[in-house]
Formats: sequence, structure tokens, C-alpha cells
Amino acid sequence: MKNTRETPVRVGIMERKRPELVTMLPIRHLSLFERLLRAGKRSLIVMGTLLMLGNAAVLMIPIPHFHLCLFPLAFVLGPIIAIMSWRDRVLCSQTELPCPRCQKTVTIPEGIGGWPARFNCDSCAAMVELNEA
Repeated sequence: MKNTRETPVRVGIMERKRPELVTMLPIRHLSLFERLLRAGKRSLIVMGTLLMLGNAAVLMIPIPHFHLCLFPLAFVLGPIIAIMSWRDRVLCSQTELPCPRCQKTVTIPEGIGGWPARFNCDSCAAMVELNEA
């Protein structure tokens, strides 16, 4: 994949009592254009969905408060979602690593973004946290 390189990552759990393991994982580093494109897509999807629901509500639901609230909500949530996805500078690839608590193999889900990246272990349900080393 483009811009994917081996990056040192600290693997730990949310308790922070145990020492963290440092390992090399394939991490995709997003360029400025990719971050902008990703934020724009997510913003348009959220705004478009809420506006379509608002338009359908105008026709189907005679209660004006429901559909009148969806339009401002779309213009508030769209930029918030865009800012949240803009902040993600990296995307984690799907790889396997040992769980810091139970030492069983856990798979990192595809497309987790940002630091710290968090996901649950399937065996012990611990919150595994990936931080930049």
C-alpha cells in the first residue's frame, strides 16, 4: 500500500501498570491530501444522510420539530465528524500480535486510525492500546 512503512509502536493495555511492548507494525501514514479527502467524504456522508432524512421527514411526518431539527443537526455534525477524521494521521493495517495481558494472538482490525489506537482482545476482553513509540 502507498505510504505504508514499518513503524515502532508501543503495545500496552489501558491499566498502564504493566510495561509496554515495543514492536514494529506496518502503519499507513496519510498525506495531507488523503486526510482532507477522507474528512470531506465522511462529512458529506453524514450531512447528506441527515439532509435526506430531513427531506423525507418533511413529506411523511407532520410533526415540524423532528424535521426542522435535522437540518441544523446536519450542518453541526458534518464539520465535527470532518474534524475528528482529519486528526487521524495514520491508519493501522490488519496484523496479528500477542495480547499484553493473556499473550494470545489478537488481530488488529483494519483501518483503526490515530494515536492511541484502541481495540479489544477477543480472549480476555482487555483494551489493547497502540501508541507511537
